[in-house]
Amino acid sequence: MSVPSRADDLRALEILHLREIEGLSYMDIARRMGMTKGTVIGLVNRINKAADAVPCLCRRPENKDGGMPPRWWEGRSCT
Repeated sequence: MSVPSRADDLRALEILHLREIEGLSYMDIARRMGMTKGTVIGLVNRINKAADAVPCLCRRPENKDGGMPPRWWEGRSCT
């Protein structure tokens, strides 16, 4: 099993954004990202399974789920 690259991480973040924030269907995401629908579904399911397996250890409420603005990984300010 290979270690995910930065590009893999950015692709996963974009897929999650399109699904959770923009509300796109798996098929629409697959078309936009040049992937199959099954690949997108599998990626989202693996991410959700991993997230459920590890409890949040954040001490500050702003660091918990929902505390980051959309597209935080792009490094631009959201105004």
